[in-house]
Amino acid sequence: MKITTVIKYSEISKLSSLNKNLEEKTSILQFLPKCLEEISKLKTIEYKGQKLKTSYFIDLIHNTILKYYFRKENKFNLSSLILKEKYGHLYNYYIEWLVDKKILILIAKHQKGKRSRIYSISEPILRSDIFRYNNSDKVILKKYKHKINQFLSDDQSTTISLIENEIKEKLVQDLFSVKIQFDRSIFYLESLKNDDIDIYNRNRYSVECINEKHIFYHFDAYGRMHTNFTILKSFIRKNCLLIDGEETFEIDIKNSQPLFLTKIIEDSKSKWVSDEEFQLFKYLTLNGKYYQFMMDKFKIKDKSTIKELTYKVLFGRNNVNSKPDKLFAEVFPTILNFIKLYKKENGDYRILAYDLQRAESNLVFNKIIKSIMNLYPEIKIITVHDSIIVPLKWKDSVMAVFHTKLYEEFGLI
Repeated sequence: MKITTVIKYSEISKLSSLNKNLEEKTSILQFLPKCLEEISKLKTIEYKGQKLKTSYFIDLIHNTILKYYFRKENKFNLSSLILKEKYGHLYNYYIEWLVDKKILILIAKHQKGKRSRIYSISEPILRSDIFRYNNSDKVILKKYKHKINQFLSDDQSTTISLIENEIKEKLVQDLFSVKIQFDRSIFYLESLKNDDIDIYNRNRYSVECINEKHIFYHFDAYGRMHTNFTILKSFIRKNCLLIDGEETFEIDIKNSQPLFLTKIIEDSKSKWVSDEEFQLFKYLTLNGKYYQFMMDKFKIKDKSTIKELTYKVLFGRNNVNSKPDKLFAEVFPTILNFIKLYKKENGDYRILAYDLQRAESNLVFNKIIKSIMNLYPEIKIITVHDSIIVPLKWKDSVMAVFHTKLYEEFGLI
């Protein structure tokens, strides 16, 4: 069930920067693969006796590509209910045309009561150069503006939002206070273009959207807020963002996911974890030394390799022949057993990932950010999962709150 919490437009009318940007917006910046550039010159396309709007085709293509860039998985559901609500009763003709033109590929049919149809984007589309298209369709623009004036929680599992509404309201409003050093960001991204075109396209799109105040956001079912900023490369976030014209500072929770595993183990009072082993794990994670310890242990110089190994243990299926599991077990064998039992008892290997994200979000949003709001309501805040970005002049004040709430969470004060 999709849960939507609506904040009336009048309740945020005092925020002129947000409302001004919405009122003045006449188009939405969207992806358009170069190989489809010709269709942008047409207002409509005739298909099976129906006159279909080109702007809807481009919006559909844009949103499927955006899903791919966010999830890094070329497979997604297209719900007939959502499509009908957005594109009207002819929605199926739009999908059929995209399939006929081999833009989308149907890989799994609809199963009543189980799943929507599953599609993928064709490789020629993904590998094509990406252009930008300013979609000025009035219906699409109206729905975009309406969404910005809502604080959405697509929570499929509960009827209670994981983030308090006043916090969500502030975070959405503060997104519009950010400016990006456009030329500097693009110069940096050009150096990545030949390494990974998907990363380049995803980041370039986000940079362009922030620059044009085309802000998007999404609160997921596990307490995370996804925005233009969460998919930016770290260099751009740390060096190219300004809040109300001021330089920014970013602070994060060190080795966040292993750290919250410490809390889950401690709260469970499990007898399956060796106390000596747990005390080492707890010391490393609380002091932000877990990744360096594992790098030294296995003589691996690249931190990202150790992070990937750890994430496969925490979020994966823990198969018998899993190399990451075997390496992790060399240091923390009883903690690995705890991870396997935790997933087995809950009947879903993904449950640990969900619970770790919920624990992280509860601390970041409902404790750290809430405290900053109460103590310093004038501070504007941008979040990137386990980190927050604030104006540099507030660094010391924010760090004090951040560490106090972190230590409280783990019973250190």
